[in-house]
Amino acid sequence: MRRLLAAVGLAVLVFGAGCLGGPPAPSDEDLSQEAEYDWDRDVNVTITVNNGQYRMVADVDESEVRLSQQGGFGGRNPVYVSAVQFQYANGTVVGADAIDVSTRDSRTVVEFPAANGTFAYTGNAGDRSLTVPVIAEGSHELVLPPGMRVSFPVFGVVEPAGYEKTIEDDRVHVHWESLDGGTVNSKFYLQQDLLLFGGVVGVLAAVAVAGVVYYRIRIRRLEDEREQSGLELDE
Repeated sequence: MRRLLAAVGLAVLVFGAGCLGGPPAPSDEDLSQEAEYDWDRDVNVTITVNNGQYRMVADVDESEVRLSQQGGFGGRNPVYVSAVQFQYANGTVVGADAIDVSTRDSRTVVEFPAANGTFAYTGNAGDRSLTVPVIAEGSHELVLPPGMRVSFPVFGVVEPAGYEKTIEDDRVHVHWESLDGGTVNSKFYLQQDLLLFGGVVGVLAAVAVAGVVYYRIRIRRLEDEREQSGLELDE
């Protein structure tokens, strides 16, 4: 019995570590990965999603940021970052060697080489969803992968509200005039997904109608058989 309880306890600990521990801390190789960022922007923060990743470029005016997101059971998890870069106010760009990244108190802590500049990193996104912490105040722009849309309710979601949406080169651009905290959340879909969903709904509707028709025909036949047998029928 003790061995069983110990095994159960170990399984709970392992499961809990997987659910609550969040992503692994980035290695030096992750932080030093090569990436091309667009430093020439019209907004304070850009978030560009592609191939299961997002690239954030944010103007910062402090010496560090702490990145976290909602985890399991109401906890917080550190945000995984890679390919970190920092641009000084004079335009000079440095890489991971000049940026200190650590994990403390369930947060990813990024310390910059200067208190005023632009920070860029690459993070993980889902195939059809994105959750990104807001790390700097000001205007924000979210650029979704080519062909993805957010217009259809349930399948497409963008939070927070108060945004403007345009489509450029088959990519949805979501723009906020000002954000100062919280998270940017989005669920998106391919246009083909709606066609597939519509086809499935149409088939199910046809099956349901056919079932109702068949059921009514069977009832009518039973009623006719009872009448022919001389049985009284009640409403």
